[in-house]
Amino acid sequence: MKRSFVREFRNTLRRFERLIAGRLRESSCCSGVTLPQCHALLEIEARGRVSLIELVQRLVLDKSTLSRTADGLVNIGLVSRTFSVRDRRSIQLALSHQGQEICGRINSSNDHFFSRVLGRIPAVKRQQVMDAFQELVNALAMETHWTGDEGCRPASRKKGKEE
Repeated sequence: MKRSFVREFRNTLRRFERLIAGRLRESSCCSGVTLPQCHALLEIEARGRVSLIELVQRLVLDKSTLSRTADGLVNIGLVSRTFSVRDRRSIQLALSHQGQEICGRINSSNDHFFSRVLGRIPAVKRQQVMDAFQELVNALAMETHWTGDEGCRPASRKKGKEE
């Protein structure tokens, strides 16, 4: 691959990172919670009730980091934590009513923002942009040996199906 192409890609990616970082600094983006807390809340919202271990795997964080994040969310009343009756080491997390409200605000704010962003892309190209973005994320995940959300992987790359 030509070095000039790779450099152009890297320059574009850095610009993207700066723009996203600017968005993430806005308080409306995460409704006053930290970015790691925001990611944890949205993942818990998507799963309904999730074990701490499953959340560690989904967010690709070490257990102690995520445990501190979860503790913070419990302490501010956004998440409830319960222990399994069968195994006290198994911790289940769920959103509290207040956590659901925060997720609603996070989703609304970001849906509105990204609707405006996507609205700047011609309608006939939106799916192409989405497909290309998913390919980029999948390529990054494969290169870093982390697959993240298995549901986003193209069928040809799901477990046991290499190209």
